[in-house]
Amino acid sequence: METKELISNVIDAFDKNDTELVLSHFTDDIQWTMVGDQTFSGKNNIRDFFATHPDMEMISSTKDHMVIDGDTVVVDGEVNCVDKSNGVSHNMYYCDIYELENGKVKKMTSYCVNKKKE
Repeated sequence: METKELISNVIDAFDKNDTELVLSHFTDDIQWTMVGDQTFSGKNNIRDFFATHPDMEMISSTKDHMVIDGDTVVVDGEVNCVDKSNGVSHNMYYCDIYELENGKVKKMTSYCVNKKKE
């Protein structure tokens, strides 16, 4: 699988709220850092995070730019999700940096900024 296709598949899996599909693209020792918030190490910790946040549902995202340099990919865009428990929408800009190893994501660094209310 080509790098661009791999990362597009990862983002599509997030959009589908399909945890197992997301995890299928990660190495077992994946490290996912949400800058300024928390870091997860390993698939099981990421699986647990999604299991403890079942009300947060991805609605849509864009891939405005995708820059590929060897085994590093940077994607930015906008993301829209909703908390199903209270109906609150979360609209954000994001930038994700993926580091690949043997065709899977070994490290993911996510930057998210809330959009200002208009």
